[in-house]
Amino acid sequence: MDGRTLHILLLRHGQTDANAAGVLQGHLPTPLNRLGVRQAAMLAQRLSSFRPAIDVLVTSDLPRATQTAGSIAAACGLKPVVDPAWRERGFGLLEGKPVGDKAMWRAASGEMDPPGAEPTRAMQARVLGAVLGLPEQYPKANTIAVVTHGGPIRSVLKMLVDGRLELTRGHPAVPVSPIINCAILELICRRYPEGVRWRLACVNDAAHLGDVVTEKDSG
Repeated sequence: MDGRTLHILLLRHGQTDANAAGVLQGHLPTPLNRLGVRQAAMLAQRLSSFRPAIDVLVTSDLPRATQTAGSIAAACGLKPVVDPAWRERGFGLLEGKPVGDKAMWRAASGEMDPPGAEPTRAMQARVLGAVLGLPEQYPKANTIAVVTHGGPIRSVLKMLVDGRLELTRGHPAVPVSPIINCAILELICRRYPEGVRWRLACVNDAAHLGDVVTEKDSG
């Protein structure tokens, strides 16, 4: 991608019943609920006119992500590439339990490792490798869309903050916040002589969702 700009769209899947109830999903095979299906269709319609047009569609292997990717694939004429590196963090014994107290939220946000959970460091290393691998895996792409989960997207934001993904000079502060179902986070990647630099074009862009925006972030 020398000398070229690559757009990477990180897309959280549509809502599930577990999202609506504030339940930690992790690797649970939860499907989209009725609202989530509607959100996915609205996101797909938005992306069908995105410019530069989407060349590659990648998705987590968990059902709520592949369902969302299916709507996008149909609207954009693409075949999804399933990549488990983009799946949510596994929460071990806490999966299926509500995010109802401080300890549970600390687990959901990666501040602690519950019994049987994927360690936060391992999850972040997995996601960092997935992000950095996109320009190399798809060197001819102009825009890559990735359907993933709240945890990986928040991890990317944290990496932009702490420098593991190096921002362009003079970039404004990066917000780290709960991720909206079917919202768009757009990263712009460009290779300079001194190395790859990143820019955050938008986060939680949900203009296409109208009045069906939801803000609970539990995977």
